Parts: sequence; structure tokens; C-alpha cells
Amino acid sequence: MVSSRSAAADRRYPARRHPARRWSLAARMAALVIVPSLLVMVLGGWWLRYEVHASLLASMSRTLEEKSERIHARLAWLADGRVQETAGGSDEFSAIFSGWYWQLQGQAPAQLRTAATPVVLARSRSLWDQPDLVLSPATLWGSERLQQALGPKQEPLLVQHFAVQLAAGTAPMYLQVFGPAQPLVASLRRIDQILATTCAVLLLVIGALVWLQLRVGLAPLTRLVEVIAGLGKPAEGAKPATEQIAQLPLGADLQPLQQELAALLARNTQVVERSRSHAADLNHALKKPLSLLVAHAGTGNAIPAAVVLQQTTAMARLIDRYQARTFSDATLVHGGGTGLPMDVLACSQQMLAMMRQLHQASDLDWRLLGEGTTLWWRGERADLEELLGNLLDNAGKWAASQVRLTVQGSSAQGLVLQIEDDGPGMTAEQMQAAGERGKRFDESVAGTGLGLAIAQHIVRGYGGQLQLRKSAALKGLLVRVEMAGVLA
Repeated sequence: MVSSRSAAADRRYPARRHPARRWSLAARMAALVIVPSLLVMVLGGWWLRYEVHASLLASMSRTLEEKSERIHARLAWLADGRVQETAGGSDEFSAIFSGWYWQLQGQAPAQLRTAATPVVLARSRSLWDQPDLVLSPATLWGSERLQQALGPKQEPLLVQHFAVQLAAGTAPMYLQVFGPAQPLVASLRRIDQILATTCAVLLLVIGALVWLQLRVGLAPLTRLVEVIAGLGKPAEGAKPATEQIAQLPLGADLQPLQQELAALLARNTQVVERSRSHAADLNHALKKPLSLLVAHAGTGNAIPAAVVLQQTTAMARLIDRYQARTFSDATLVHGGGTGLPMDVLACSQQMLAMMRQLHQASDLDWRLLGEGTTLWWRGERADLEELLGNLLDNAGKWAASQVRLTVQGSSAQGLVLQIEDDGPGMTAEQMQAAGERGKRFDESVAGTGLGLAIAQHIVRGYGGQLQLRKSAALKGLLVRVEMAGVLA
């Protein structure tokens, strides 16, 4: 019932997909550049267009104002209440249909905008016998003082009215001065074309620069993708994957990503190598008990139950041990030193107690140096037990009377383990070949020849090192292990 309700809820409320996930990195980067640039160009172009229009219209308004002062100086108020132009002249207001006109009205500004047939007291000679000019009620964009009108030949005009008083005590009158709008309109249209062309060119330039930026800026990521894609089909004689990625010229910004990818591939390679080593070690270790059982079976006699139990128990222990080691390899995927903190001395004491029981017949003196101090190491307990078990067991097989385990470490120095014995030791050639899997120098001593090889793999998994030396104190073999991960 619960599952059916959950399915119904899923159908009613489908998972939302973030729109940005469907965009590529290049598309997001281009949008972040082009969209703000386009917004700035639109707003900036609109503001620049308004300012230029306002400037040109203001210039026209000043021209009309200058002409209105000249016209006002020529008008006179007669005794009979008529208005007369006292001084005539051959100017733009005298030539018929010149495009420059004026009208004197005796109504208020509100009536001038709304009256269908305003009362005209006087007008310029350039109007000749044409009807009085009528203004458009709408204001002009970019100017609050200028208005539009049509001339005697239906040509576009710009008009501005001015309050005048021809004589003391007379009612207020308003002088309307008209001028041709075509030159100004042509200039405004030319400016609009220049602004539009400039914005289009700038947009094309920005688009080209964005394309070039993406092509050059994403080139390192493209090379990285090509290298990663080529790892599945390595060419003959190609360099290792970690080396190829580490040598890519990605720059300082992508260097952390480059380092993390190289480290991840190195850890994955290490885990694969350890897994192969586990399989080879288990295969080699199981051969001895299986060979003994086959040998007993080949005699034709019944195999004693004690022999079967002993060898099967040994095989079960081997399988359990390698299963634990395989589980501990998961920690190495995240790098060495990521496990839970553990007490190294406590683990060492348990391993020495186990070795005393295992080699009880040899009557060896097992000593632990470094007791009394607390040393915490961040790693897998199974790996440390496997490491100490192999090295201590190997020392117990060859020691004459004494085995010494020294535990030291600090957060700066790391974990240092030294296992010494008073056995015959090894020659330089034997020390060099001791790490080979299955290599044995004395067949009379029980073992599989895997102890040092297993120990080396564990130490390398934690980025440490294992060294073989001659013990100065016990005159036998000294194995020194150094691993990072000690807590302060």
C-alpha cells in the first residue's frame, strides 16, 4: 500500500529538472556574457538616443525662442485694439511658404491645446492666405516645450508658444513660432541609424570575442577530455594515465582538478594492482594445502580426517584473511590515512601475544619497545594486523632467540615500525629479491614466500616505504616500515 501511494505521488509530483543542467558549460558562459552585454547596450543605447534627441530638440527650442524675441520687438498694440507689425523686412517670415511662420493668439495656453478654432490676432506674411495653423495636442518625445503641427503644404512643423504682453493693462497673449521639422527629423533618423548600426556591430564583436574566449578558455578542458577518453584505448608505447594528465598544460586555475584526477587514477590503479596481487597470493597460498591433499589421495589410502581438517582449516583461514584485505582496500580509494584512528601499541601487543603462542615451541623472547606512550594511527586495523603478522611471523621463523618490535611515530615523522631478529639475516642480493612473490631462500622453513610481498603491497597502499637492513643490535635482519597518518 505504501509503495503504491509513493508511486502515485511520484506521478503527481514529477522530479524537477534544473534548467541549467541541460545547458553546456560553453552555453552558460556565453549567456553570462552576451545577456548582460545586450542589456547594457539596449539601456545605454536608449539613454544615449534620448539624450541626443533632447539636445537637438533643445537647440531647436532655443532657435525658436530667439526668433520669438525678434518678432515680439516688431509687434505693436494699436489704440483700436488691433496688433500690427511695425517694422517689416525680408526675412524667413516674409517669404511665402518658407516653412517659418508665427501666429499671435489671445487665449490661454490650455485653450491653445484644446480649442478647435483658436482666435488669431496676427500672423506672419509667409502664411499668405492659408488658414490658421493648428497644433497637435500630443507632446514631442524628448521635449516638453515643443509640439508638432502641419504647414500650409502639409509639411511637418515644430512649434513653441511664448507668453507676450504688447502694452500695459492688455490681456495676456501668446506668440506661436513655427519652424520646419524635416531637417531635424532627418538628423534624428540618421542618429538612430548610427546607434542601431553601432549596437549591431558591438554585438557581433562581443559574439566573436565570446567565441574566441570559449575556444581558447575551454581548450585545456578539451585536451583533458581527450586524454581521459583515450585512456580506454591506450596506444602502443603510451605513457601512463597519471603521467599524461600530470603533464597537461592546464594552467593554475585547473591545477587542483588536474591533481585530483591524477591522484584518483593513481589510487584506482593501485587498488587494481592490489586486487590482482590478492588473487595471485591466494592462488599461490592455496596450492600447498591442495597439493598435500592431492598427494595423500594419490597414495590410494584413505586420507586421515586430521589431515583433511588441518588443510581445510588452513584454506579457510587464508580465504578469510584475503577477504579482510580486499575489504580494507576500499579505504585506499580515498587515499591513505582516511580510516578510523586506532591504537598502534595495543594492536602491536595483541600481535606479539599471538606470535608467542604461534612460535611457542621456539622459546623466543618477544619484546615491544615504545610502551608507555599512546600512538594513534589513522588507517585500517586489518592492514596493520596483516603487516605486523607477516613481518613478525617471518622474524619468528628465522630468529635464534630474540625478536624485537620498535614502535615510534609523530604527526611530522609518521608511523615507524622496526622488526629485528637475531637470525642469520640476508645478503644484499637476497634483500633485493626478497620482495618477489613466492620467493623462498630455504625450503626447510615452513611458509609460502608471500610475507614480504604482502607487507610491501600494504605499505605502498598507504604511500609508505619498506626497507630491509642488517640489525646493528641483534645482528640479524631489520625490517623498517614508514607510513603517514599518525595523529598529533
